[in-house]
Formats: sequence, C-alpha cells, structure tokens
Amino acid sequence: MTPRRTDVLLCVGVTVVLAVVASSHEGRGGAVNPLAYLWALGLGLLMLVRRSHPLLVLALTSLGFFSYYAAGFPAIGVAVPIAAALYSAAEMGHLRAAIVTSVLIVGTATGFRLQEGQSPSFVVGYELSGHAALIAATIALGHSVRVGRRLRQRTDQVTRLLTRQGELDEVAEVREDRMRLARELHDSIGHALSVASLYSDVAREARDGREREEAHELVRSAITDASAHLRRTVAVLRGSGHFDSEAGLDQVERLRVAPTAAGYAVDVRVDPVDVAPEVGAAAFRLVQEAITNTLRHSNGRSIDVRVGLREPGLLGVRVVDDGTAAVPPQIRPGNGLSGMRERVAGLGGTLEVDAGAGGWVVDASIPTTPAASGDSAGGDTP
Repeated sequence: MTPRRTDVLLCVGVTVVLAVVASSHEGRGGAVNPLAYLWALGLGLLMLVRRSHPLLVLALTSLGFFSYYAAGFPAIGVAVPIAAALYSAAEMGHLRAAIVTSVLIVGTATGFRLQEGQSPSFVVGYELSGHAALIAATIALGHSVRVGRRLRQRTDQVTRLLTRQGELDEVAEVREDRMRLARELHDSIGHALSVASLYSDVAREARDGREREEAHELVRSAITDASAHLRRTVAVLRGSGHFDSEAGLDQVERLRVAPTAAGYAVDVRVDPVDVAPEVGAAAFRLVQEAITNTLRHSNGRSIDVRVGLREPGLLGVRVVDDGTAAVPPQIRPGNGLSGMRERVAGLGGTLEVDAGAGGWVVDASIPTTPAASGDSAGGDTP
C-alpha cells in the first residue's frame, strides 16, 4: 500500500471514529451539535498532510482538542482525538514534541476534571492511567514504525552498496586480467618478435650462406617461442593455463642466448635465492625487458646481469649495458619498462633506470616474499 493511500484511509478512519464517539452522546439522551461532526472531519483531513507537516498537524489537533471541549461538545475522552496526531509526530521523527504535547494535554484535561469536582481517585486512578497508557502505546508504536523503517532503509542502502562494490570488484578484476594479459603479451611475445626481427637483420647482413642459415634458424626459433607464448596466453584465457609458468630465476640464464647470437658479450650471474614465484617471474621479465631494449636501442656491445640478495629479504636485479648514455627510448612512458615499474611496485619494490658510468643501468629491489601479489599491479598495453 502506498503512503498516500495509507493517509487517505487514516483520514477516513479518524473522521469516522471521532464522529461515532461524539454521536454516542446522543444515544445517552443528549443532543449532538452538528459542528462536532464538522470538527471530526477537520481532524480527519489533517491526516492528509501528516507526513509533510507533522508538527503543524500536532499543533492544530491540540488546538482543536481544547476548542472542542471549550465549545461544550460531548465528551469524547483525551486519547482518542489526539492519538493519530501523536502517532504521526512520533513516526516522522518528532518524538520529543509528541511526548511534551501529550503531557500538556493529559495534564490540562486532568486538571479540568479535578476542578469540576470529580473524585481524584477516579480521575487519577482510572481515567489518567488509562489515557496515559493508550497515549504512551500510540507514541511508542509511531516511534517503532520509524525505527523499523530506518533500519530497512539502512539495510537496503547497505545491500545496494555491497552490490555496487561487487560490481566494482568485478570491473577491477576484469581490468587486472586485461593488464596482466597486456603485460604478458608485451613481455613474452613482444620479446620473441623483437629477437626474431633482430635475427632477420643479421640474416640480411650475413656475408656467407652458413651465417645466413644460422640466422634464419634463430628467426624460426624465435617465432616458435612466440607461438608457444601465444598458445599459453590462449590457454590462460580459456582457464586452463597460467602466466609466467616458465618464468623464474632459474630461467634467467637462458636470456643470454639472443644477445650472444647478436654479437654481445653477455655476463649473467644469478645467485641461488629462495623467492616467491611472482618475485622470480618479475625478476625474469625485468631482465628480459632490459635485454630486449638493449638489443633494440643500445649501441653498446656488452650486457652485464646480476641477480641476488642485497640484504635479507630483499632481491636485487641489475642489468647494465655499455651503450651511449643518452636518453633511451625504453624509459619513455608507454613502453614495456613502464609496465615493469608497475609490476615491481605491485610487489612492494622499487625500480630505477638511469645512466651509469658507461651505459644504461636498470636496477630493481624486490622483497623476496611480498605481502601482495604482483598481479595486482597494472601494466602497459603492448
């Protein structure tokens, strides 16, 4: 039932009850002034605005109550005329006003009864206690309805917030999956394709057939690696695989193959360190990205890789080349190393890329057992 319909029914109910109570005086041999019915209608009509103007309804009902008795209309008690107004005030949140008004009305009515010479024991022991109990129950009912409504509203609000939070969590999870996929595509397939491109240049510049064939074989191997990474990525999307399944500290050594074939002097030293799988994967990808950028952009001829503990609980990863110390493309925003920075930061570590004494230095410090998974960090798009 809508609130408006409830108020209309309450208007009709109050009017009918007050009219019936007033007309009961006629059944006991007294005449009823027609204005008493008009008064009953007036108090009933006030119920139509009880939600928007509860205090006004309470004040007008109180004035109507006193004016009714002042006009000499038939006695209809105390609680019945003001019960609906007190209930409405309490329901709309004006509990104190309802209590104060009820005390004033009951006290005033009791005083008039005592001044008329009625028995104090009857007035106080019977009428006062009965009216007080009925009025207290009315106010308590209105207040309980308000409290119940507010509890339902808060429950609905919490439910909406939880639903919204669940939707946001789903969106965030999808975004993280996309970032993870973008990072994987860049780190693995991007690396393999870069190596293939490098070997194709070597094949084009080869002086004899043997060198050219060896370069072509390396191109085929790099493309095969890219295809394998692509299949693994598809398996992850289908829910039957995992990223970085072959990336770890024990695989860093094999990253020397591509630069060595390209004519670089490569020195790789990896200390045996017990680290979390995501830390090992991040270290592997960091070295891979640094080597790839050296192959793409550096004019140096040597690469030095160091991976090991810097202090208890902190893994150090350092890749140095001997290229010209000019601003390299790999540290510009939007490329793979930016994704590496986010991956390292997601594990609670730090990454610095800067010019060294004879070339560029990529240096990272990563906790061996991070509190949060590195997959929580975003990455660049490929």
